[in-house]
Amino acid sequence: MQPIESRVRDLASGFSGKLTLAMSDLNNGNHIRLDEDEPMPAASVIKLPMLVSLYKASEAGRVRLTDRLRYEERHRTGGTGVLQDLGCGIEMTIRDAAVLMVIVSDNCATDMIIEVLGGFDGVNASFADLGLACTTLKPRDSAPGPDPRNFSLTTASEICALLERLARCEVVSAEARDDILSILRRQRHRDKLARNLPWNELNMLPDPEANWVASKDGVTIYNAVRNDAAIMHGPSGEVAIATFTEGATGPSIGLDQEGKVLLGRIGELVWQTFCV
Repeated sequence: MQPIESRVRDLASGFSGKLTLAMSDLNNGNHIRLDEDEPMPAASVIKLPMLVSLYKASEAGRVRLTDRLRYEERHRTGGTGVLQDLGCGIEMTIRDAAVLMVIVSDNCATDMIIEVLGGFDGVNASFADLGLACTTLKPRDSAPGPDPRNFSLTTASEICALLERLARCEVVSAEARDDILSILRRQRHRDKLARNLPWNELNMLPDPEANWVASKDGVTIYNAVRNDAAIMHGPSGEVAIATFTEGATGPSIGLDQEGKVLLGRIGELVWQTFCV
C-alpha cells in the first residue's frame, strides 16, 4: 500500500485546498489514510449513513420501507433534487424517497427521511448507534452563517469504516446490504471519484456485474466542498474509500472544479490498482 499512499500524497500536494482520505482494501484489510480522523463538512455524504440507518431501523421493525409518504410543503427546500420543482401531494414509498435522496441527492426527499428517522435527534442517535462518534447532522435553522461545518460533520475514517462494515454485513443483513448497494450503484453524480472510469450512456461500466461503483457524493457552494465515498468493485478486487475536500482556490465550478479533478485522479488510481 505504501506506493499508492505516496502517489495519493503526491496528488494532494498539488491541491490548493484540504484533502482527507481513508481507503481499505476489502480483500485483505490493508488501509491507507490522509488526515482521516480530521472532522470535515459532510455535505450530502451525510445521506449515506442516513440510508444505512433507515435500513437498520427497517430490520429492527421500527420502519416499513413499503409504507407511503406524502410530499408536503414543509418538505420543500432548495439545493439538489427534483421534488422541489413538483407539486405537493405526491405519494411514494419510504424506499422511493430514499432512492431520490441518494441517486439525485434530493434534499426534499432527505427531509422526508429525516422525519421517518425521528427528526434530527433521531438521525444523530442512529449515527451514534452505528458507532459514528463524529458524524453529525445539524438543523438548518440552528446553523449560524454559511460555514458548511455548521450543517454537518464527519470524518473519512468513519465513513470508510461504515462502508467496510456494510460490505461485510456487520451493520445490516446481506439482503439489506444488497439493496443499499443497488441504490448506491444507481448514483447519477459520477463527476468525482468515478469521473475517469469508462461509463456508457446508461451510467454503467462495461460488464456491470463484475465492474461497479456504489457511491454517495457531497457538494456545497460554500468553501468549495467536494466529497465522495464509495465501494469500488472490479474483477480483481474491492475497496472502500471516503474522500473529503474543502478550501480549493482553483477552478470553482463545473466539471473542472479543482476538488472534482483531484478526486477523479485518486479514483482512477485506486480503480486501476485494486479493481481491474
